[in-house]
Amino acid sequence: MKYMEMINILRNEYVHGLISKEDLFDLYKKIYSNDNIKTFENMIGLLKQYEIITDYSNEYYAIMENALYRIKEQEELKKINNIILKKYKDIKTIVWSTNILNEFTQHYIMNNYIVVETERFAVEMILTLLKEKLMKKYTIVTESMYNENKNMFLNNENLIIVKSLNSRAPLDKNKDGVLEPTIEKIMIDLYKDKLYEFVQGKELERIYTNIFDSYSINIKKLYSYAKDRVILEQYKKYLMNLNVVDNV
Repeated sequence: MKYMEMINILRNEYVHGLISKEDLFDLYKKIYSNDNIKTFENMIGLLKQYEIITDYSNEYYAIMENALYRIKEQEELKKINNIILKKYKDIKTIVWSTNILNEFTQHYIMNNYIVVETERFAVEMILTLLKEKLMKKYTIVTESMYNENKNMFLNNENLIIVKSLNSRAPLDKNKDGVLEPTIEKIMIDLYKDKLYEFVQGKELERIYTNIFDSYSINIKKLYSYAKDRVILEQYKKYLMNLNVVDNV
């Protein structure tokens, strides 16, 4: 099959892991004897869908050696999400836990917490709702309350932090159609936000290295969100110093 021939060439001959859009189009024309742009774009869609390539930059695709990252479902988070969706289904909200970082850290994180991110105007609404429904089980605070009084919450094992969701944050949907953060969003937030300063320095470097070693990262998506949150060139330099990206 011509499709499998293209996949084999991509994975065997492009050992550096990158292919320019121009070279990919030339490869497509060679294999299919076809230079129809629409058909080529359909092929690109299939290659992305089946996790063969992912966007790297405006000029390059990355050949995927690893799987895409997907947050493992946690029943506790699902219940919190359902409470929110039942009353505010039209408000963009995500729920995740810092315990997912233990897959990538050197030292196990003991004091994990649940992060609820929602549209800026809805932070107080979601905070009030969760306090009404979950106050007996959880301590529920805003991001600013947590950052200003961290010592109060160090040993709290049932903490929910409600914060505003960046409007340009890259999100995905799980198998149930519920919004969740992408790994690219989490990586930038860990790098930028005071909320996650417990994983800075060498620990953050280890997290980044392990993420890149284990999963295929959409660099174009990563840089797009980084551009909105940090100084992009400094961030690129940080990644290059970790030897996790190519300079193209």
